[in-house]
Amino acid sequence: MLRLRSCFRRLLRSAFVRDRSGVAAVEFAFVGLPLFALIFAIIESAGISAIGVLLNTAVDGVARQVLTGQIQKADISEEDFRERLCEQVDFVLACEKLKIDLRTFPTYKAIPVNAPMQLKQIDDSEFCFDPGGASSITVLRVFYEWPWSAAFLSNLATDTDGNAVIFAMSAFMNEPFGDLASSKTTC
Repeated sequence: MLRLRSCFRRLLRSAFVRDRSGVAAVEFAFVGLPLFALIFAIIESAGISAIGVLLNTAVDGVARQVLTGQIQKADISEEDFRERLCEQVDFVLACEKLKIDLRTFPTYKAIPVNAPMQLKQIDDSEFCFDPGGASSITVLRVFYEWPWSAAFLSNLATDTDGNAVIFAMSAFMNEPFGDLASSKTTC
C-alpha cells in the first residue's frame, strides 16, 4: 500500500510537471494587461506629440503673418485671427478650446516661460490680442488642454486636472513695415 501511494504521488507530480497546456494562458494573464497598457500609452503619447507638431506648424504660419505686417495691414479682430489659426488645426482640435495670447514685450527677457495655471487649468484671464507695430517684440502663445483617454495617464497628470497641455509659442521681432498698427487690440 505504501508503495502504491508513492508510485501514485510520483505519477501525479510527473504528470503536472510535464503538462504545459495552461502555462501560456497564465503567463499571458500576468504580462498581457501591462503590455497592452504600455502599448496604449505609447500610441496616445505619439498622437499628442503629432498634434503638438501640428499646432506648432499652425502657430508658426500665423505668426509669420504678424511678423510681416499682414495681420496689421488687414486690421483683423481677435476672432478673425483665431479663425486663421483654426483653419489649420480644426480637423483635429476644437477651436473653441484654443487659448490664444498675442502680445508685445519690451525685451526678450520679459517673455513668460511658464504656462499660466490656476486651479489646474490654463488661466487665460490675462490673455490679450496685440499684433504690435513695426520692429516690436511680439509673442504668440497658444494652449490646448487635451483630455487623456487612458485613466491611468490622466491620473499621472496631477498638475493639469487630468489633461495634457499642448503648447506652441513663437517669439519674434516684427519687420520694419512702416506705421501699420492694429486698431483692434485688446491689451
